Amino acid sequence: MGFFKGSFLFIASVLLLISFLLGNIFLTLNMSLNYETLQSEFTPVVKDVAEKEFSISSVIVDEQFFLMELYCQNNSEFVFSESGYTFVIPCDVVAKGSDAVIEEGINSLVNDIYYQDYDCNFWNCLDKSEVPYFLVSEKAKDYWKGKFYLSLLISIVLIIIIFFLVEQKYNVLTLTGCLLVISSLPLIKLEKLLSFINYKYVADFLIVFFSKSYSVFLISFILGIIILGIGIGLKFYMPNSIKKKFSRKEVKKIVKEEISKKKK
Repeated sequence: MGFFKGSFLFIASVLLLISFLLGNIFLTLNMSLNYETLQSEFTPVVKDVAEKEFSISSVIVDEQFFLMELYCQNNSEFVFSESGYTFVIPCDVVAKGSDAVIEEGINSLVNDIYYQDYDCNFWNCLDKSEVPYFLVSEKAKDYWKGKFYLSLLISIVLIIIIFFLVEQKYNVLTLTGCLLVISSLPLIKLEKLLSFINYKYVADFLIVFFSKSYSVFLISFILGIIILGIGIGLKFYMPNSIKKKFSRKEVKKIVKEEISKKKK
């Protein structure tokens, strides 16, 4: 392999590793922002923030609960607004008591935050509120999904380039598998490392964002091992298969046949 070809192979490999790393991060963000996952992980964070912003427990218990009980005598749900958010509380929840209403109110708030129609692009939305709820919305999930597919496309292009640069074509699988395994390793302890951040709400948000980091690690690691195994298997199988198909005796026979054809 020449110097320039080797240099291009090195650069392409580094870029592929970076693409895998970014792809893992984007996939983690996308999976972590799935609504079912988010609801369990993000609800405690929303409750803390809501208590700090407008004391949601006091609003419900001290200001609204008595009205809820009266209103629900002849209606099926109670609707009220607070700090720009609309809360829809079913009356069967009101019948269970104030604690159940607070829990339902938080769930309603999480739902509003996630499905809200944010009229801004990704980065502009970050500047519009002190607490960037947009980051845990369906729109943010779709944004990271798009970035993941982009990184996947770039990775495929780089793998094709590497295929044409390597001498032994099966090495593209070995290299791809190795890089995929390496790219998965930072995700093993990522969630635990984020918990050491001192800024409470920042740490809480980051932990939510990367709650699926270990799942993505497993996906990337196992896929990398499979691809690596296929590459290693081909490395040992292909030369032997070639030898079996074309033994020295068979080669001599083919050469003799070709020579005899030319003489005729």
